[in-house]
Amino acid sequence: METIAWQFVREELRITPAKVERIQYMCEVLACPVCREEDTGTIVKAPVPTALLAYSPASPSMAAFVMYQKFLNSVPFYRQEMDWLQMGAPLARETTSNWCIKCALTYFEPVYDRLHEYLVKRDLLHADETVCQVLHEEGRTATSTSYMWIYLTGNDGLPPIILYDYQPGRAGNYAKNFLEGFCGLLECDGYTGYNSVENVILVCCLAHCRRYFFEAVPAARRKKIKLLDINSPEEIPEDAADPEKAKEDKRIPAEIGLCYCNKLFRIERTLKAMFPEERKNKRLELEVPVWDSFWSWLATVEPQGGSLLEKAVNYAANHKELLGNYLLDGRCEISNNRAERCAKSYATGRKNFLFHDTVNGTRSSAIIYSLVETAKANNLNVFQYLYTLLLYMPDYRQEPAGVEAMMPWNDFIKERCSKVMDTETETPENRGQIPF
Repeated sequence: METIAWQFVREELRITPAKVERIQYMCEVLACPVCREEDTGTIVKAPVPTALLAYSPASPSMAAFVMYQKFLNSVPFYRQEMDWLQMGAPLARETTSNWCIKCALTYFEPVYDRLHEYLVKRDLLHADETVCQVLHEEGRTATSTSYMWIYLTGNDGLPPIILYDYQPGRAGNYAKNFLEGFCGLLECDGYTGYNSVENVILVCCLAHCRRYFFEAVPAARRKKIKLLDINSPEEIPEDAADPEKAKEDKRIPAEIGLCYCNKLFRIERTLKAMFPEERKNKRLELEVPVWDSFWSWLATVEPQGGSLLEKAVNYAANHKELLGNYLLDGRCEISNNRAERCAKSYATGRKNFLFHDTVNGTRSSAIIYSLVETAKANNLNVFQYLYTLLLYMPDYRQEPAGVEAMMPWNDFIKERCSKVMDTETETPENRGQIPF
């Protein structure tokens, strides 16, 4: 028989499971035979790559994989401990936890601080906060509520930055101190703590305003309502965004308020692809009349004292100016959902690991989450980015040029972390130098 052609049959994916290898470094020791004869022995040792952690079996790839599992895939240390045992590496959860803490505070913090410097130089930011728990913190009980604050850049066309910051409380001074030097638009929810931040224009989130009206709808009707926004795969139905029809149908005030918010979100979806200046002009043309109608209607609503509807009406009325501040700049978003999605990334992990043990552990988690989420936002391979940082930072953490080279938008990083890299060839002993 002769081959006449190759016919495609199917395509399938195969996986090579992770494996743990034990690597032993041997240092070559050289002696000069001539010097030995002259009784002036000269001994020279070959250079050895810098250890990631002294007296530890942790390698850049091992530590990066532990971080990747916990901070991207939300697999806590105690579950990883069982997985390592299956691979033939009996690593205690305390060991891997210490790896993350030491690597974050020693090697990642300079990168985090540099990202912070870039963040406060922007003129459009988002902010949010979510709860966390730290068991061992001086002067506080294990059940005390602490906070993970989230700050991130907005839709300004520059490389995105997402930073987490642990603080023991929710006072406005924490945001004020972190954002020192920032001047511009700050998109947030209606929390009064952000009023402490100086030299900013607060932009209040419409999604929060809509949520209050949603909660005021009776539970039986609420089950049929979907809270969609401009980034949802599904578009908001036209009948759910028509307040005038809702009035004609004599629907309850909470549903009418919900329709007003949905109408604004529905318009925003049509402006999503526009340039900022064009979007701003269209907003003034299409959305200002909706707001005017909303405020006129809101003035006629007389909610029952102490009701959820009263809460929704008061929230909207008290934040009237801040809700409309997004109209000042076409780059602003109508909601703070961008920050809430980042808070969800942390909340997903928190649901699995439940709490932090120490303050250093919480700080290190904030730093690693920052680098993971920033890498994701810059379309980098997260594991490769963590691995590259751990590969180079032991030698470059005190060199400003080396830290700058680790920025997610740097060509050096994009070249190495935009695709899957072979960790078997890019190793501490043959990694090369950073081209400054």
